[in-house]
Amino acid sequence: MKPNISIASLNLIGYRKNYTIPFYPGINIIYGDSDTGKSSVLEFINYLLGASNIELADEVKSSVEYAALELEINGVKMTIKRDIYRPREYVEVYPCEVDKCSQFFPKKYSPVFTDPHAPDGFFSDFLLDSLGFPKVKIKVSPSKADSDVKRLSFRNIFKYVYVNQDDVGSKSFLELNNPVFATRNREVLKYMFNVLDSSIAELEVEIASRTKESKAILSKYNSVSEFLRETDYDSRTSIDDAIDEIDKVIAGLQVELERLNRTMVANSSNHSELKAIFNELSLNEKSTALSISKTRAQIESYSRLKNDYENDIAKINGILHAQSRIGEVNHSANPCPICDTPINVASNDEAFQTSEASSLSAELSSIQKKKKSIQILIDELSFKSRELSKDYTAISSDIIKAREMLDTENEAMVTPYLTQRDSLVRELASRQESRNHLVNSIKVRNQQRKIHDAYENVLLVIRQLDERLAELKQSAPSVAEILSELSDYLKSYLKKVNIKRQEGISVSARSFAPVIRDREYLNITSGGLRTIASVGLLISILESAIDSEVNHPRLLMIDTVGKYLGKTTKQKYQDQTDAADDAREGISDPLKYQNMYEYLLSVANRAEAKEVPCQIILVDNDVPDTFVNRYKTYIVAHYSSTGENGLPVGLIDDIEPT
Repeated sequence: MKPNISIASLNLIGYRKNYTIPFYPGINIIYGDSDTGKSSVLEFINYLLGASNIELADEVKSSVEYAALELEINGVKMTIKRDIYRPREYVEVYPCEVDKCSQFFPKKYSPVFTDPHAPDGFFSDFLLDSLGFPKVKIKVSPSKADSDVKRLSFRNIFKYVYVNQDDVGSKSFLELNNPVFATRNREVLKYMFNVLDSSIAELEVEIASRTKESKAILSKYNSVSEFLRETDYDSRTSIDDAIDEIDKVIAGLQVELERLNRTMVANSSNHSELKAIFNELSLNEKSTALSISKTRAQIESYSRLKNDYENDIAKINGILHAQSRIGEVNHSANPCPICDTPINVASNDEAFQTSEASSLSAELSSIQKKKKSIQILIDELSFKSRELSKDYTAISSDIIKAREMLDTENEAMVTPYLTQRDSLVRELASRQESRNHLVNSIKVRNQQRKIHDAYENVLLVIRQLDERLAELKQSAPSVAEILSELSDYLKSYLKKVNIKRQEGISVSARSFAPVIRDREYLNITSGGLRTIASVGLLISILESAIDSEVNHPRLLMIDTVGKYLGKTTKQKYQDQTDAADDAREGISDPLKYQNMYEYLLSVANRAEAKEVPCQIILVDNDVPDTFVNRYKTYIVAHYSSTGENGLPVGLIDDIEPT
């Protein structure tokens, strides 16, 4: 089997739900409206395969806890988990599908070379080892004999696997506009095609290193196996069987508990009726007590008013009694002793307030009537209070009886169920604890199996390296031969796309970039033609990997295949193309766009026919209608920002559509 990475699914583990996109061998298409998270799918895969960071949209931050990538490397299943908020945290790798990670202890790798303290080493080295690619150092300045060297990273190779929306069709493609990085990328391509000057020597060193590693792993496996045998540790099969058996018991106990709960509810009708009566009596008791309190307050208020009336009556009677004793004041005229003229003596009662006996009698009668009315009200309220007190006493007596009946009912009906339920709950907890112990035990056995699998994988890698070494020694390719082969693939692709003036097509010996009509990639002014050329170079490398032994994971991911090809283009990209040249090239011809997809599909089909693992993931805003109708099975995700026709609104599909 040729080295390969095959992605099974991207899993975003969320707070409300999990968001999953499945992938399959061959072509996988993701398309839909802008700003729906299409590019984020490839960015997450890129991040989970070692990118230094990832830019997160607001809806992702509010919805996703961490990301997991389920994949196969050289046929070995594994799941990669990574914290999306702390990029420097260790990457966890589980030797299983994503839903079985709880049964294994993960390997932990550092995502950067600056942290050498990770328990299991560097993530880049893990990926290279898993693929069976030799770990080498490449020259910074290949033309200098005393050039510094830097270790080759998996991320260097990944530049020929994944091209994002900014780089496809751009002059920054493969960092061609940066001489330092472009030189390094050319050395990486030489490494991929085994044409570095030191390729044979480094392969021999790698084989020796892997052989030593295989012996160490085998020794470790034997030691662990011997320890488990001496401690009478159960076999993985017996632990699996025990877990299955205990799962059946737990399921049975849960069914019995559910049945008991339903029975308790069904048999509690009398209890419910008594409880309802008791609650009603309690409400009546509170209501009656409130009425008694209110009535007594009214009696007290009316009694004070009655006392006021009695005081007023006593005062008026006193006045009337005084008037009857004193009598009325007589006013008489006396003669003057000198002239005998009558003299009226001024009355001195004008300074005092006096009342007529008739008005006092009328007031007295009115107050006496009011007093009588108040007394009637007091009598009525007193009678009402006595009746309420009788009712309160009766209700209190009924409440005591109802409480006694409830207690009797609880003792007769609920208590036995509760006792039985407690027994079931205790048994469930005990069984669950036993299961947890077994799960920990199976993790130990899985760890043992993982050591053995690592040994088998190293042996497989050694065989692959031996085959590659033999092939290199027999017919080591030259750079010119490799570029000639890539040029043939590129020409075949451009012919299928049907660009104008198919002449002067090659891969440059100077820049390792596409050349069309004898013009280097950086000198092509049509953004659309650059898009076609950049996609063509990556496809050519993939085709060579399908046909030959190349250090390439047989995976290709392209974001926005239709950039500049007559589709809606962002303003920042429009500034990087010449619209007139695009028009002259006929870039907006939908047939060219469709031909690109057809060629990609033909490459995937050819790989399948040769039984070579191959996976291509494409992201685009639009896909040719004829292609959609003919190849619906290749579409793994289709988004609509408005949720049209029931489509998900994006990668995070439980937010409100715009």
